[in-house]
Amino acid sequence: MIRCLTLTVSMLAAAVTALGAGPATAQPTTEPAPEPSCVYTLSEPSLVSVSGVLMVTASLAPFPCTGSINPNSMTVCVSPKGDAGNGKCGFASRSIPAQVFLTPYRPGTTYESTGRGCGGVYTLVGAICATVGPKTATL
Repeated sequence: MIRCLTLTVSMLAAAVTALGAGPATAQPTTEPAPEPSCVYTLSEPSLVSVSGVLMVTASLAPFPCTGSINPNSMTVCVSPKGDAGNGKCGFASRSIPAQVFLTPYRPGTTYESTGRGCGGVYTLVGAICATVGPKTATL
């Protein structure tokens, strides 16, 4: 009986070896993980009517993002070109677009939009930020 059991175990071991089954091993990937980053899309200044009042607006939106980054701070500003002191900024603290509305609208003025987006990375300390713009439009 022991000979029969030994023969059976030997045959099973040979079959497993022949099939290539062996201990499981993990192989490291040859490609590095992408660096965490986000692309922020800045709009040109444009005109909108809010409750019948013409205003200049601009927006900053995140995505696409790579790695483990989470967009968490976006600031967009719009001002008459060369006169940032008379501009206005909007802020969003989540991964939603930031938008700003500026009044009064002055016809024929060139307006400028700028933006800054930041994202937090769970594996690193601090934030990764990007500045975009300026973009201009004569309205």
